[in-house]
Amino acid sequence: MPQEPVVQKAGKATRRMTKAARPVVDREVWLDAARAILIEQGVDAVKVEPLAAMLEISRSSFYWHFKNRQDLLDGLIEYWMEVNDRALRELVAPHESDPTEREQLAISRLRQLVNLFIDERQFSSEFDMAMRAWARQDAAVAKEVARIDRQRIAHLQKIFLDMGHTKTDSLIRAKILYFHQLGYYLTGIKESDEVRKRVAPRYLEVLSGIKL
Repeated sequence: MPQEPVVQKAGKATRRMTKAARPVVDREVWLDAARAILIEQGVDAVKVEPLAAMLEISRSSFYWHFKNRQDLLDGLIEYWMEVNDRALRELVAPHESDPTEREQLAISRLRQLVNLFIDERQFSSEFDMAMRAWARQDAAVAKEVARIDRQRIAHLQKIFLDMGHTKTDSLIRAKILYFHQLGYYLTGIKESDEVRKRVAPRYLEVLSGIKL
């Protein structure tokens, strides 16, 4: 069998990817498949062979993107932080605005936040819950989840601060909103989007302390 071509670079041999050897799927496809298995079966099932079977592809493609299974798991943590927090980060990103409009802008962001939680396309509650289940058996993952929780609460606190609440009250309201949402997911309550959208304004009024 002919050997794979090798290119010398800085005195060290490195592999040159031939046309036939190039990966068929990119890194994000592998990560998304890992996310699906994590949600359905837990972290112990996130392994190379099941992933390759799911994608109907050779395992060799995996090793173009990841060194090993641990590298995949580390990438999965980063993937969660990126895809599940992207919309929230964008929601609280600084915007140039007239200070007199800050409260109305904050109220608008709060409404968008609730829609984000209801819609669940840009924020996956299933992915979040799967990460928390993983964190219960892995101290390193638990540390990352706790860090993201603090970061999210800080984002929410910023919204309440912009609405005119004190720093202390803003933190308390942020925690109540966040822990309420986590509790909703953890208890497995199932309500239609129609019901959730109908009661959302009242929830917002209670949580914000402002008539919306």
